[in-house]
Amino acid sequence: MVDDVACIVVHHKSPETLVHTLGALTANGVAQDRILIVDNGNDATDRQIPGCDGYAVLYTRNRGYAAAVNDGVAHLKSTEQDRALTLVSTHESLAAPGAVRAMREEILGDPRIAVAGPTLLNADTGRQIWSVGGRLTPTLKLPRHWVNLDALANESNVDREWLDGAFTMYRTADLENFKLDETYFLYFEETDLHTRLRRAGHRVIWVPRARVSQKSSGIPSRLLGRNLFLFHRKLYSKNRGRIAVSFEITRSIARALLTKRGRWSSFLEIAKGWREGERMPASSLDSRERLAG
Repeated sequence: MVDDVACIVVHHKSPETLVHTLGALTANGVAQDRILIVDNGNDATDRQIPGCDGYAVLYTRNRGYAAAVNDGVAHLKSTEQDRALTLVSTHESLAAPGAVRAMREEILGDPRIAVAGPTLLNADTGRQIWSVGGRLTPTLKLPRHWVNLDALANESNVDREWLDGAFTMYRTADLENFKLDETYFLYFEETDLHTRLRRAGHRVIWVPRARVSQKSSGIPSRLLGRNLFLFHRKLYSKNRGRIAVSFEITRSIARALLTKRGRWSSFLEIAKGWREGERMPASSLDSRERLAG
């Protein structure tokens, strides 16, 4: 058993995948009483998740992925169920044997490490890698996944600028102190958090030997335009955000023209999301984070 790890599983209307996620977690040594399901998808009249008897469940309204995680962290602390490490998982992440222990070992091996993530595999194939963490491009600070990683596969851990949020393990104190930003609702919240953690001197790492499967369909175009702008406005500048989103619109048009794989509606959706982001009021946190960076 990994007694110093508490787990938050964010669930939204997918009990058939949740059951398998829970089974993989307990097979990895996470005790049932260390797992909290945060359910933000059930109606007030339907508060029972099939197949999850015996698990603690926190029901909350759907305010997005970050809010569900923050609610879970607060609930664990208030009920004295928190532990030194907090594992955050979606309802469809399937951890291979040994994945949780591998991530735990790497975090505990270096006090500078705030968060660790696994090699994420496509659940449809079980073999195709879709994420080993990412970077921000040098000029426009666009999030991009790393590729061509065979040379690093045998490393115990590798520094990354950000990790996908499907399955991540944090030092609980860092997750409490920094928190996920609920403004994004869905997507980019982990990129934002991991950027802030690195600015504060913490390490963000990929653990190659930890393997987790999950389906991935990519970020919807509207949320790409909206959240990319919000990310830059908060951590860099509003004008930089406008340039970054303009680049993605141009890229979307070029892809539709040249490769025939893109959709003509994509750039319109990106622009729509950008407009939404421009209309959203800036929080006082935005300017503080830019100064910190």
